Amino acid sequence: MSLENVHSSRLGNKLIREHNKAPGPDGFPAEFYQQFWDVIKGDLMNMFHDLHKGDLPLFSLNFGVITLLPKTQEASKIQQYRPICLLNVNFKIFTKVATTRINSVANHIVSPSQTAFMRGRNILEGVMILHETVHELHRKNLSGVIFKIDFEKAYDKVK
Repeated sequence: MSLENVHSSRLGNKLIREHNKAPGPDGFPAEFYQQFWDVIKGDLMNMFHDLHKGDLPLFSLNFGVITLLPKTQEASKIQQYRPICLLNVNFKIFTKVATTRINSVANHIVSPSQTAFMRGRNILEGVMILHETVHELHRKNLSGVIFKIDFEKAYDKVK
């Protein structure tokens, strides 16, 4: 996805697919960007150009507000809350463009052993490889060590 593609109205609306979500710290919801895309796309393009030139301080965009939402009525323990981070829509547009561009080369860069979080790969491939490894150790009467790391509820933790 080139910067010129981002400039088109049609693609701008595809980048912003959120509806009826809380606005980020700047107070502008995704619907604002959709409604006024023709007005603001030039400013966003200037920001993209500044980013590519190295003149845009990313910390000014990469700003979010973390809020804890209760998972249950009368939540009293931290485990009963789910953290969310409210981000500005313009930062989401930047990350969407970057993700799209990175995905076009990711399969050539990321090792085939990385099976999770890659398009076209399945997290269960790791389980299959583990099963085949254990089976081969038993079949050849070999000894080995398996190291298991538990990422229990990694996305539900706030520290």
